Amino acid sequence: MAAQEPRRTLDLGARRRLWVLEDGVFITDAGNLLGGSRRMRLRGAMHAALVRTEGALVLLDAGFGPEVPAPLAGHYELRRERSLPEAVRAAGSEPEEVTHVVLSHLDPDHVGWALGEGRAFPAATVYAQREALEEARRMPEKDGRRLAVPAVERGVSEGWLELLEGDGEVAPGVRVEVRSGHSAGHQISWIEGGEAAALFTADLAPAKIWLNPDLIAGVDTDPEAARRNRIEVLTEAEERGAFVILYHEPRDALVTVRRTAEGFEGVPLEG
Repeated sequence: MAAQEPRRTLDLGARRRLWVLEDGVFITDAGNLLGGSRRMRLRGAMHAALVRTEGALVLLDAGFGPEVPAPLAGHYELRRERSLPEAVRAAGSEPEEVTHVVLSHLDPDHVGWALGEGRAFPAATVYAQREALEEARRMPEKDGRRLAVPAVERGVSEGWLELLEGDGEVAPGVRVEVRSGHSAGHQISWIEGGEAAALFTADLAPAKIWLNPDLIAGVDTDPEAARRNRIEVLTEAEERGAFVILYHEPRDALVTVRRTAEGFEGVPLEG
């Protein structure tokens, strides 16, 4: 019997609907994510979330863009059958209809379509944390986060990018919450409608393996903060029965979580 297709849409009540979108997959050396010199290749997806709410169409994170930035091209191989703008169309909307783009942080695999030349979502206001920009300015010249600095500064100057300072609601029912650890100013998003809720964890817990709080990524800038925030956020998601979107999980990107002896596990939603 063929396996059921993973669930990709949610009705959250209060006139809120969510789609989990694909922007392809990347292949990279394990050492790029876990640290060290592991001779193993890892496969990760990019699953943005699109939220229809009152008077707004909100995109959470924005993939690599048309291609991997040149300084990182030797480290990541990008494969996709459908781009993020095409995925927005497949969900029934046009890229020009997106009103908000919320960037969890400034890593290049989260910002590309929002900040790249030509801006794929030209009518949208882009939101990022000021603390994320300040950290990116301090990074080495060819670091992925540093690459985003000129576009962010241009967006602020031209008025299409807003720097946030802490938690808050960016659209009806879409609330950001700063949970640092992977990076400074890293923000997760809660999508809330009535009693239902969904959680976009971004790189705080980007895939099933990272539901183990003790697994620390080699690219986390503050491992202890990442561990503490991961436990707090996933505990809240379990207690609330929230749906969780795992940005980098290749197949089962939409799950609920439950506590185990090792931390948490993701339970896929099917059909």
